[in-house]
Amino acid sequence: MAAAFPHLSTAELETLLAALDPQRGDSGSLADSLADPPAFLARIGLVAGPVALVAWLERWRAAGGSQEALLMAVQALLDQRRCEAAARSIELVWSGPDAGAGSITRDQSVLIRQLVERAEQRLLLTTYAFYKGPFIKELFQLIRERMLALPKLQVRMVCNIQRDRGDTASPETLIRKFQQQTWSRLWPEPPAPALFFDPRSLALEREKAVCHVKAVVADQELLVTSANLTDAAQLSNFELGLHLSSPAHADDVWDHFDRLIHQGLLQAVG
Repeated sequence: MAAAFPHLSTAELETLLAALDPQRGDSGSLADSLADPPAFLARIGLVAGPVALVAWLERWRAAGGSQEALLMAVQALLDQRRCEAAARSIELVWSGPDAGAGSITRDQSVLIRQLVERAEQRLLLTTYAFYKGPFIKELFQLIRERMLALPKLQVRMVCNIQRDRGDTASPETLIRKFQQQTWSRLWPEPPAPALFFDPRSLALEREKAVCHVKAVVADQELLVTSANLTDAAQLSNFELGLHLSSPAHADDVWDHFDRLIHQGLLQAVG
């Protein structure tokens, strides 16, 4: 039975791939390159090449394996490794009824709670709408408890303040109404998150625009979703999101909203 290819790190596989690729390396023919596998591995920087790899390369050469086939095999192994890593870092999350037997789903409402519970440094929640149902009440209480337990935890929320059609009240009046009738009910006691909104949503003299993003950043994790922070969206509606365990993407989203805040494109409520 053929021996399995020895386990190599991704960096080692990339080094081997470059050495085998005639367009990238200077390895020459397979006979020249692998006539002495330990020397070949040392030449390409794998000085401490695994003994199993040396033996595997010797068997490959003795069996008449071609450099082109070995190149394709290493490339396929690298592609598989990268696909598996991507699958681990990205998952689909759903809201709404279970699709039944055979479905593979992750409950979005459960994930949001877990993100809050895991946050230690920063937490950002953005939504177009939120209403105080039982789930949102429990979620906000969980966030408050997290803030009390971790005073250095930076918590921000971004929401929309609505101007109804035909309403000509000043932006200041609508902000005050939102604070008194909506936010005070959603968050009745301190400590409270820093709350921001897009002031264009209250414009009277120019076309309105809103912040319609629905996302969560919790330390190095990111959730991008179609679901608002409402019980209906989290528990009943069909909604779909992507959960990324990606520091780079989490940083990108946090930093983008940070710039919007510092440039005044998002303004604090109160």
